[in-house]
Amino acid sequence: MLNHPRFSGGHFSVNFSSFIFQGPDAESFLSAQSTFDVKTLQDKSFHLVSFLDPQGRVQCYGWLLREDKEFIYLVAPSLAAKAQERLNRFLVAEDVEIKEGKVERWFFTFPAQKEGYAGILFDEPASLSPKALLNEEETSTSIINTWRVLTGYPEFSAESFKEEIINQTLLYDLSVSLKKGCYPGQETVSKIATHRGAAYSPVLIETESELSSGAIKLEDKKIGEVEASVKWNGRFFSQAKVLRDFRLEGGPIHGILSEKEFSGTVHYLPYLKGGATAKSQELFFAGAEEFRKDDLDLAEKYFKESIRLDPTHSDSYEALGVMLGRLDRYPEAISLMDQLASVDPDSVMAHTNKSLYLMKLGKIEEAEEEKSKATLKSFARFGKEASDKRAKEELEKKQQKEWEERESLFLQVLEIDPEDTLANYGVGSIAVEKKNWEKARDHLEKVIAVDEKYSVAYLALGKAYAGLGDKAKAKEVFQKGIKVAASKGDLMPANQMQSELRLL
Repeated sequence: MLNHPRFSGGHFSVNFSSFIFQGPDAESFLSAQSTFDVKTLQDKSFHLVSFLDPQGRVQCYGWLLREDKEFIYLVAPSLAAKAQERLNRFLVAEDVEIKEGKVERWFFTFPAQKEGYAGILFDEPASLSPKALLNEEETSTSIINTWRVLTGYPEFSAESFKEEIINQTLLYDLSVSLKKGCYPGQETVSKIATHRGAAYSPVLIETESELSSGAIKLEDKKIGEVEASVKWNGRFFSQAKVLRDFRLEGGPIHGILSEKEFSGTVHYLPYLKGGATAKSQELFFAGAEEFRKDDLDLAEKYFKESIRLDPTHSDSYEALGVMLGRLDRYPEAISLMDQLASVDPDSVMAHTNKSLYLMKLGKIEEAEEEKSKATLKSFARFGKEASDKRAKEELEKKQQKEWEERESLFLQVLEIDPEDTLANYGVGSIAVEKKNWEKARDHLEKVIAVDEKYSVAYLALGKAYAGLGDKAKAKEVFQKGIKVAASKGDLMPANQMQSELRLL
């Protein structure tokens, strides 16, 4: 099960070919040639690094390790010859010696251990070392592959590797330092990134049945390509490169693959988030769902695991305490309320619930004391809410003044040119903020009539129609706006409209 290495830890091994870099210019050479700013790589750490050709195509990728002033580059054995050729091609006058090592077994371990090289893998803190750091059995290849696909990492074996523009792969997100200096291919990579991004980029497609690898077509036009599929939690997830028009978080995607129609939902990568805080929240929601289904044993397990991963997760303390209270496990519930009060000193419920549980145990005096604490914290909260309300009112006054000043400038422009798109959008968007829906609709319709590619205007106009209660029209505007925004690479308004659609 994938949840075991994610939440409890584990390890697996990979066969790598290695290249050792020594000499005073090793760091500067690697930094100048690779996509990663090697100067930021800490001692005893690792990072995914790519080397490109002058056209921005990936020629090899692997894991770079630092040991003081020496570096080790680990690549799939199938990429060793290509890596050696690429590394030596640009080595001219630098004082660097490159030694090719033999194929050896290396171990990735979760969570990160004191030994080995520290880094990030599958969005998780991990260790990389030439020996096993855990005594337990290795995590299976199928589980690791599922985890890899759901987080967008490249194959360790590079079995399906092909030279392509790095912007079209997750290596762009995983191995490129955006603020570093020049490297071979950097100009091409930057141009693509600043000009709407790559035409095709990786996403996950969630479906009810498994998708085969191959081209995705819609009306005889290729819109994407499925590269790998895995099953997780009863659903299928396919890693695919998809045209920008179709890669909206949570958006639908339809097409024909291997002469069969399919429908799915698009997700950005990584789909599984790493780190203790994100996983603790994930377990809290899983526990809440099991609590709702009355599977209290499983709910308790999830809540406790959530707290273990993030000892400050107040919702898990409260939910578990309430559940144990209902099961008459009052001493445990009281202990959890004490812990809740410690991690969230403003919590009223910590004292309210504790008072109830003490009462159930017949400890009337202590219960009354906790009730008093709850009352005092309630008053303090009311005071804070009143203060926040005053601050909000002041902010709203300032906002109102700013709106009036900006609107006045836009209206002056419209007196000269009633069709000016920027001015009409300005007045319309301010009207949306003021909830003046009819005024917003009138000005924003003018924007789109003049410039049907004005993507942010669709977002504001859809909100205006929704405010007017015309959900059908709002839906129509958002759907059209999503297509316009996606075709331009304006993913922020496109995703916002997708969210608004779901709310409708």
